[in-house]
Amino acid sequence: MRTPDEPTGALLLVIPAVATLADGRVRLDGDFANNLKGYLTAFATVTVMCPPVQSSYTFPSLIDPAELDGADRLRILLLPIPYREDRYLLKRGAVIRQLDAEIARADCILLSPHAPFDWSVLAADRCIRLHKPYNMEADWDGPAMWRFMLANMPRGLKRWRKRSSYWWFGRGYRRALTHSTIALLQGGDVYEGLAPLAPRPFMVLNVQVTREEHIDAPTLAEKIERVRAGAPLSLVYAGRADEIKGPLEWLETVARLRDAGLDFVATWAGDGPMLAQMRRFVAERDLGDRCRLLGTVSRPEARALIEQADLFLYCHMTRESPRCLVEALALGSPIVGFGSAYSRGLVAPHGGGRFVAIGDSAALATEVEALAHDRAALAQLIDDAARSGALLERDVAIAERIRLMKSYLGAV
Repeated sequence: MRTPDEPTGALLLVIPAVATLADGRVRLDGDFANNLKGYLTAFATVTVMCPPVQSSYTFPSLIDPAELDGADRLRILLLPIPYREDRYLLKRGAVIRQLDAEIARADCILLSPHAPFDWSVLAADRCIRLHKPYNMEADWDGPAMWRFMLANMPRGLKRWRKRSSYWWFGRGYRRALTHSTIALLQGGDVYEGLAPLAPRPFMVLNVQVTREEHIDAPTLAEKIERVRAGAPLSLVYAGRADEIKGPLEWLETVARLRDAGLDFVATWAGDGPMLAQMRRFVAERDLGDRCRLLGTVSRPEARALIEQADLFLYCHMTRESPRCLVEALALGSPIVGFGSAYSRGLVAPHGGGRFVAIGDSAALATEVEALAHDRAALAQLIDDAARSGALLERDVAIAERIRLMKSYLGAV
């Protein structure tokens, strides 16, 4: 007779790339590995099907799957790299055979369609054909994201090809949502955008902060005291230098704060395709004495920067659920930036955020300037952020997602 806490059922995940392959050795994205620990605690077997990442991308941290507790009950099946019509069509038949075999064995199925010609959409089609219930997870509002990306592309053949790909993918994406048994949608923006398409949607969060990683009381008190004493403001952002993160809007905000005579230092930690353009902006606007663009930093370095920051300044341009906002709150740094249902939902319990309309760098600079001149309000905002962040914990978040899957997908 099994105990109530004994892992049961077979979980299958067909998801975007969360693994690397080098010298024949598989390594997993550290954040995904954290979720995998929860899955291995709850399920008797776990099978992950995904392509390896492209060679040009590296995860902030990598984990050897053999080091995970329960690794003997885990299988990592690497699929061909798709994302292009010729690759997808060439490998489609073989992947269908693999998917059908694994879908037949699984009790719980988690799919996460992400991009044109990915295998998760194909897996949803196979589940529909085989009458197999599944959970579809999403961490961004795909249709809104594609519209944003297309709107920012120059006219030409590349844009036409992308538009065609997104149209084709959008049909499969909507089909996967409308036929899902449950849809676990991460954060308020994703839920608002996709819930109307799903028969049984739930709003969840992908939290990667443990209880031990939250800001401690002495560090929080020191930060609040420093702010009350009128020290120059420390503004920080940690994330990719990519158009969806609004790096130029962020720099425009910084420039406005400099022109207003504010005493501060702004730091962007993170590499990406727009980093060179950001550096040109800093040089052209003579922001070098107020703005640091660090490029790639380690996870501990990013955590230390955020924990010491007075404000986590962000300019996200799209409907997604970036984990950096969760981490900022957990580290007692108020989130101040372009507002959304996601960001407002994170601070709904106790506060800890100030928001303006997306794209309005002038209003954002005004908001930061007001806090700089009202240190009592800023100190209270920091305390509020830590209180809201205290409710965000990795193990609690993944346990809720597992509970929903087991409840609605019939796993015993």
